[in-house]
Amino acid sequence: MGSDPLSPGTDYSQPGAFADAKMFTNVGPDGNYTVFRPDSSLGMAGFKHALIGWANGIGTTPDLYQETLTLIASHGFVVIGSNDTQAEEAAVSAGLDWLVEQNTVDGPFKDKLDVTSEGLIGYSWGGGAVIDASRRPNVKGTVCMHGMPPRTADAFDAMHAPLLLFTSTGDTFVTAEGYVTPNYNASKVQTFYATLDDPTAGHMYGLDAHGLEGCSEIGQSLGFGDCRGAEAERGPVIAWLRLWLNNDQNARKFFYGDDCTLCTKPWTMPQRKMWP
Repeated sequence: MGSDPLSPGTDYSQPGAFADAKMFTNVGPDGNYTVFRPDSSLGMAGFKHALIGWANGIGTTPDLYQETLTLIASHGFVVIGSNDTQAEEAAVSAGLDWLVEQNTVDGPFKDKLDVTSEGLIGYSWGGGAVIDASRRPNVKGTVCMHGMPPRTADAFDAMHAPLLLFTSTGDTFVTAEGYVTPNYNASKVQTFYATLDDPTAGHMYGLDAHGLEGCSEIGQSLGFGDCRGAEAERGPVIAWLRLWLNNDQNARKFFYGDDCTLCTKPWTMPQRKMWP
């Protein structure tokens, strides 16, 4: 892989070694995808970038999560998401398949991707889509943020990599009891279930505060809360990806032990299953 620019002790909530990461729109299959990736630092020091498939909440597009997804990309990942406002498993997989192909053809990605290492992140409706897509053989870790259930009956039987679930005490739309806890109960893989103890973190919490004009006002009118770019969830998401896709052992502190990061305020009621 060449020398590794990822260093231990990183504050995962801050930009990583690939701080020039940015958003590229209207790329991928049929020009219908958005990619978040390092710019001139892509492939720095021979680094091979793991692939991340993203699926957004229904009615939204990847650009509305730009702050979060650019931050993730700055930690050495190439993130791709469909511009469809109701992306399903097929769209998530098509984006990842396109990236795999780009590693072998002339272009910015050639020989710079680790096509054997994939991760998945989904928000709300997209949370169910990435659980469905987690059957892909090279998936090393999945993140379902305030997520709906999968649409295929065998999704949890086909899942084979660790799963991170998020909810918040303020999400009264995709509620913990109605959606996230059933996903936890159905999971058959190593799973961490994190609850953000914040009654102001409603279902719009994952969208960028400035990504959509009047975003928080819309959220308040619908009873979904403010748009805040998943500010408390970004660091743990990156830690999960770096742990399982990059073998970054420093990231274990977020999830392992009674004093783990997601076991202390502002997190509450941590649950773990199939946990070594």
